[in-house]
Amino acid sequence: MPTLPGAPPVPDATGSPVNPRAEVAPSGVEKCAARAHARRITDALEKTPGPTPDQVQEALRGLGYLDERTDGPRRSAGGVGFTLDLRIMGAHLCLDGTVTGTETAVVPYGASPRVSCREVRRSAPDVTSSRA
Repeated sequence: MPTLPGAPPVPDATGSPVNPRAEVAPSGVEKCAARAHARRITDALEKTPGPTPDQVQEALRGLGYLDERTDGPRRSAGGVGFTLDLRIMGAHLCLDGTVTGTETAVVPYGASPRVSCREVRRSAPDVTSSRA
């Protein structure tokens, strides 16, 4: 069923919006998991002054994140950016992170399983963890 212009997409039976690139609201459990992931990542990366993509990748591997679930790390706006795809067993959780050497920010959001995490058109970010 088509939606009216400006109306949010109607979810399908799985809870994913009809438009697969639309952001999916994370569940309460996913929000809690996002905070835990963000804390772990921030703690590991805050010890990396002047981070390089290789250093960030090694830190993520050291935390147990699989290369297949990591997009990047890549140079981004004075730092290193990465995306983690944590969608398993029907979950929608993705994390975008940026590390500058003085600050680490991790932003959680939900994504349909039909697209990659980086393809999602997101609303205003809600930073879960950030340290200076």
